[in-house]
Amino acid sequence: MNSLKTDISFLGREFLTWLWFKSEERDSIIMIPDVGDISVSFVRRIVLESGEGQYSETVVCHGYHADLREAKAALREGKKIKEARLRMGVGAEEWEFTFKADDFQFQSMKLPTIMKFAEEEGNAEGRILERIYLVETAMRTMEQLFSFFLNKRRLPEWLSEEIPRIQHWMNR
Repeated sequence: MNSLKTDISFLGREFLTWLWFKSEERDSIIMIPDVGDISVSFVRRIVLESGEGQYSETVVCHGYHADLREAKAALREGKKIKEARLRMGVGAEEWEFTFKADDFQFQSMKLPTIMKFAEEEGNAEGRILERIYLVETAMRTMEQLFSFFLNKRRLPEWLSEEIPRIQHWMNR
């Protein structure tokens, strides 16, 4: 089981690299066909890693006003994004969470403001249902982004067009 996780972890790491590239390509807006615009920003923290076991090297870049230059330098050196703090917006709603690439795990999710009627005293069930809805929406949106990534990655243009654009972005 552990070897399977290691064998596919590259896909999550590639996804986060592509997501970072796409988020900077159009000023944090990623347009997904049949879904619409989703805003994605990498904020405050990114963890990159190369190697395995005792030979692994990790770079952690964090800070409130970080522009993540060091993280891009680590990408150029061959390190892969292991986890990142993301801010994602859909319409008027915005989430912030850490996304761990190796096992597609969400951590420390800050939800959008809960609707006023759900905050009324005695409406605990409404608050819980609203929170479930918001978590599910964030997960579904990440699934849509990942599906968009996989569809692009399967195309022949991935190697001839998308990879050179990502490399150009990394070297800016």
